[in-house]
Amino acid sequence: MNKITLMATAIGSVIVLVGCETGTTSGDTSPLTGAGSETFREKAESLVARMSAYEQMNMLVGPGYALQPDFSFGTNYEALTNVKNDIPGTVGYINGVYNESTGLDIAAVKLADGAAGVRIDPVRDGDSDTYYGTAFPVSTLLASTWNLDIQAAVGRAIGTEIKEYGLDFWLAPGLNIQRNPLNGRNFEYYSEDPLLSGMMAASAVNGAQSVGVGATVKHFVANNAETSRNFVNNIISPRALREIYMRGFEYAVAESNPWAVMTAMNQVNGHYSGQWRDLNTTVLRDEWGFDGLVMSDWWAGDGNYPEMIRSGNDLIESGGVALAYRYGEVDALQQLENAYESGELDEETIKSSAVRVLTQSLKTPSNQGYEFSSRPDLVAHAALSRTSASEGIILLKNDSDVLPIDRSSRIASFGINQVNTLKGGYGSGDVNAAYTVNILDGLAAQFTVDSELSALYQDHFSANKSETDFNGLSTIIECSEPPLTPLEIEDYVTGNDVAVISIGRYSMQGRDRANAEGDFLLSADESNLIEDVATAAHAQGKKVIVVLNVASIIEMESWQDNVDAIVLAYLPGQEAGNVIADVLSGEVNPSGKLTQSIPVAYADIPSASSFPGVDTDADGKVDTHYYNEGIYVGYRYYDTFDQPVSYPFGFGLSYTDFEYGSPLLVDNTLNSEGAQGKVSFSVDVTNIGGVAGKDIVQVYIAAPSGRLDKPAAELKAFAKTALLAPAEDQTLVFDVTAKWLSSFDPARNQWVVEPGLYRAYISKSSETDGVYPVTFSVTSEIVVDETTPGALSLPDTVGDFETVHND
Repeated sequence: MNKITLMATAIGSVIVLVGCETGTTSGDTSPLTGAGSETFREKAESLVARMSAYEQMNMLVGPGYALQPDFSFGTNYEALTNVKNDIPGTVGYINGVYNESTGLDIAAVKLADGAAGVRIDPVRDGDSDTYYGTAFPVSTLLASTWNLDIQAAVGRAIGTEIKEYGLDFWLAPGLNIQRNPLNGRNFEYYSEDPLLSGMMAASAVNGAQSVGVGATVKHFVANNAETSRNFVNNIISPRALREIYMRGFEYAVAESNPWAVMTAMNQVNGHYSGQWRDLNTTVLRDEWGFDGLVMSDWWAGDGNYPEMIRSGNDLIESGGVALAYRYGEVDALQQLENAYESGELDEETIKSSAVRVLTQSLKTPSNQGYEFSSRPDLVAHAALSRTSASEGIILLKNDSDVLPIDRSSRIASFGINQVNTLKGGYGSGDVNAAYTVNILDGLAAQFTVDSELSALYQDHFSANKSETDFNGLSTIIECSEPPLTPLEIEDYVTGNDVAVISIGRYSMQGRDRANAEGDFLLSADESNLIEDVATAAHAQGKKVIVVLNVASIIEMESWQDNVDAIVLAYLPGQEAGNVIADVLSGEVNPSGKLTQSIPVAYADIPSASSFPGVDTDADGKVDTHYYNEGIYVGYRYYDTFDQPVSYPFGFGLSYTDFEYGSPLLVDNTLNSEGAQGKVSFSVDVTNIGGVAGKDIVQVYIAAPSGRLDKPAAELKAFAKTALLAPAEDQTLVFDVTAKWLSSFDPARNQWVVEPGLYRAYISKSSETDGVYPVTFSVTSEIVVDETTPGALSLPDTVGDFETVHND
């Protein structure tokens, strides 16, 4: 057998893929000047010293928006200072400075939306050219690759498009936890697990910043629902905050040094995130050492902008008057000036924020004099979109090896989603791409697809689709299923070899999903379609494959037994149809694995009864959201309390099979080196099947009983193999540091590794039954880190709201 040895991606390490495009690989340096971040800070300090307090405050507030004649919101150019080469579609700005008397000429910085790719306006007045962004797969699908190199490459490509289109900052990645599948913005987030989320985000940041643009991790913290997101008060225990909702941010800050962190709109424990000093200064800066800028989400908070600056939130976006939520209030800059003149906001606080903002602004292409081309390599990036998406596709079911489908097969393709295919989610994460390959066209490029059935769906779509504008950000296209009788379905199945059914689900910023038919549940039309197609196909000895082109998971238990194979594609980007066809044909051997558990029923989710919150003041709006499950989110809950799931976290099938050798404990320096120690494991992985493929190996560690209640096991490391040929094997090595083995003890304000016997499961998913563990011991308690007493505390009025405990 051929053998490959790989040091696996594990806790405390991030792989950055450096591609063919020029640039450096450090998030701290400019590829144009080679100057380190300290040099930029020193330059910023000298420039700020030449500014008036009013010029400094102007840098802390975006220009905001102005109401246009058509009642839309447009940039308030009267308040925008020193923008150069403005780009249509820029979502926001950091004001520059221009002062002839002092010689200051600092360009405004342009901010770019789009977690799945840069979002700019494709059409410009007086310009016959078009300017598209590449629509990459959404974050959940990228995370499903479990491949940090791929995420870094995508981040690098997005950063390149931002730079070549004349922009400066990427307002991504998002790494909020997928606490509940009904969160309307889950598609922008990676996982229910903080380790996987943090590692993917760090790779995205490193990739983007390697070409000299800034990245912004968001939303800090706990934007886990869209209902009332601009004011809801999330009540979360300090332990859950630190172990689940903040730990991914901590990892990303440590391993990628993002230029910016964006605070969330919501409140946490009675404080607006952008106005809470505990978050923005005590934890983020003092404990974690973050030295970038902190910006608010657009129109976030209760309008107390001086408090925002005092908290350590340096940049108020979008600035101006909060048109979306509080139309008519005094604008943000005027508030800061009033507070300064009254002594409520002191000069040193203003200066500190101005230095942090300017330090990052100086690094940007706009202030480095970069001559952008407006011509990024969209062809190469489309190819990257296709390959990255195909590696994240998850094969959930494949009875009797129905997949892959032979290229000579004739396909009866059902479901309106094959025509109305979804590339991404709606809202600020949408991308104005040049095209989207729908599923029907993707299948037709590789198979013979029933033309009469295809025409039926295309005609129905053309005649019945509806289009709705979503806040000028997206066009939502919807269409019903065509009315097919069981007899018609039987005729189409009879004339073909295999049936494929495409099911679609969109979701969006600003609105959560529902546990209802046509959303988390199948609609009646979809249920009938699956049942009728399956009945007809199975009566003829033919197979049925379901493709899920969905923003987030749906209920599957009620229908999955009716079909032979299920492919979870999420939202694969602009190459969607080609990506799905590549997997169905076997051109790509699927290697994605779930980054979120799929429950049997919505009621099984630990947050089912609390999401998205309650109306405590009887005004008809959700205003308080109790995070009742504490640290028991996702698989931590299901595995600890033996709650069955349809598919466990980390699960995914392949067209080949992998065998793990006996895992080994390589080293344990925890007892000798304490907080600087680590534990290491290795395992041999062999492809014992008939085709080349990749596997994802996961390390779950079960901690001993101690003072703190703990989940049954937690993900602590993972690695993806190379593409292994049949009979080829690879040795993976995993390192888990004391820091990432520790749990948070809120009573003592400490991260601790408790003594006792630990069990490490080298597993294919979080379902570790039948997996023989490797054990190691910690002889005495290790205090890994001290935290600030009282930070992130609950309001005094909150009682015992956590209902899930592992006592």
